[in-house]
Amino acid sequence: MNEPNAGTSKTIKGIPASPGIAIGKVVCVDNKRRKVLPRSIQASEIESQLAQFQRARDTIVAELGDMLNYLKTESSAIIETQKQIVIDIEIEKRVSAAIREELLSCDFAVYRTFCDFIERLKESGSELFQQRIIDLENLKDRFIDVICGNEASLEIEAGTILVTKELSPTELVSLHEKGLSGLVMEKGGVTSHAVLIAQSLDIPCVVNAKDAIKRAANEKAVLNGREGILILEPGKNELKVYQTKLRKLKKTQKRLLKNISEPSVSKSGTEFLLAANIEFESEIKFLKKYNAGHIGLLRTEGLLFSNKISYEEQTGFYESVLKGVDGTVTFRLFDVGGDKLNAKLPQEANPFLGWRGIRMLLDEENLLENQLKAILTCAGKNKGRVKILIPMISILEEVRAVKNVVQRIQNELSESGTEIDEHVAIGAMIEVPGAALHAEQLAAELDFMSIGTNDLTQYTLAVDRGNEKISGLYQQQHPSIWKLIKATAEAAHKVNTELAVCGELAGDVLGACGLFGMGIKNLSMIASSIPKVKEELISHTDEEFKQFADICISAATTTQIKEAFEDWRIH
Repeated sequence: MNEPNAGTSKTIKGIPASPGIAIGKVVCVDNKRRKVLPRSIQASEIESQLAQFQRARDTIVAELGDMLNYLKTESSAIIETQKQIVIDIEIEKRVSAAIREELLSCDFAVYRTFCDFIERLKESGSELFQQRIIDLENLKDRFIDVICGNEASLEIEAGTILVTKELSPTELVSLHEKGLSGLVMEKGGVTSHAVLIAQSLDIPCVVNAKDAIKRAANEKAVLNGREGILILEPGKNELKVYQTKLRKLKKTQKRLLKNISEPSVSKSGTEFLLAANIEFESEIKFLKKYNAGHIGLLRTEGLLFSNKISYEEQTGFYESVLKGVDGTVTFRLFDVGGDKLNAKLPQEANPFLGWRGIRMLLDEENLLENQLKAILTCAGKNKGRVKILIPMISILEEVRAVKNVVQRIQNELSESGTEIDEHVAIGAMIEVPGAALHAEQLAAELDFMSIGTNDLTQYTLAVDRGNEKISGLYQQQHPSIWKLIKATAEAAHKVNTELAVCGELAGDVLGACGLFGMGIKNLSMIASSIPKVKEELISHTDEEFKQFADICISAATTTQIKEAFEDWRIH
């Protein structure tokens, strides 16, 4: 769908990250990361430097607490995580040791500690941990600002469209309080924490907009988050068109929330299930707003990040999640390339193709068994509600190995007098092309499968989604992805194995329609995406969905699919 002026030199293009329209003045900020040089202190200064660190930490914790009170949305969990990082005992130990034992100044001790953690995350091969890098960068800079007494902050007028290199979640929340209406970032990905918060706060957002700071200057502009374009100095007629669109959009948002209570059935009467993807316990209380009674993907890597991996800590977390919803909870096993955050991760040339997911877990037996024991203990108390999802499956032997470990732990729990669920569901992530092509054999030994379209896209198109130079090639709606999804759906249907999709494609309106047309009726997504997906799925017949799915398979390009979708919706 072509927008006015979309091809002119006054249009900056990027990747759509959060839909919506913003009209306002552009403010450009080139936020370079701060560097701190080593500085030695005298032994007599140790206590004052330690006290300076504690004061800075208390200040930042208070700031984050204010943001939590302000947000009151599912994205508050991201701010809660930043708070936990600030008070993390490992960070305090390292900063204190650098000050006491190496006689380093407080600012450099903080700088080096955070830089060490950031480097470790870069090597992890985990999407979740990669997303945390900007969180740590922001916290590092904020610590140093407070320590050094630099309290300067960006002041904007209400209605501002911000153009910047990148933005942290806390900075975005602060700017939203001041009236930010739109965000354009030269860096960042569509799954970054800043983007997730932008989505939950209904802030239109575009990422990977090349040279946007240089080109945007300080002009009036229109930001189209859905199309991924920033139109500079729009003409009068063009401005009127977008003002009309903005009014219609606000009406639509009200209607979406009203429709959320409607039955989840297509126009043909076919039922579907829309579940939520979550990571934090604090997200649970917002699921009712979107009528999400099931959790289709519980990411557990946050426990590794916060070093809460004991059997007792895991069990407590899992039980809290189960108490928070009435339906099923799908627990994805740790999907990261290392046994814990504060251990040195292995150096790998390409961690995304290396020792991660189930490959790592089968080597780290204690970690795997501890997690399975905690999950299976909770399953015994919540029969029929717990599902176990294995990440990064590439060969059938990995499925069999995990099932053997599950059976052994089930036997041990039963012998010790612990109640178990003998029929706990075991599934696998289909995110490697080889697994999609071998899906029938995998499905025959599984209770369910869940397609992770994020990694499936990365591996199928050979595109590192964290690499901004080639991010335009990261296309989840590409015809080749649809062909692999269809092959997986047909394999699951053939052996009568449940199939879901928990990747970003499921929370995209186009994606959800194509998936439904391929017979996939179980979709899991970020909770705030449920209203728009539901409205689309209740608005068409099964035959119409099938017709669109056929288009996705036969199309030559992603652009062709997008254009066909707009035409399909109209007719």
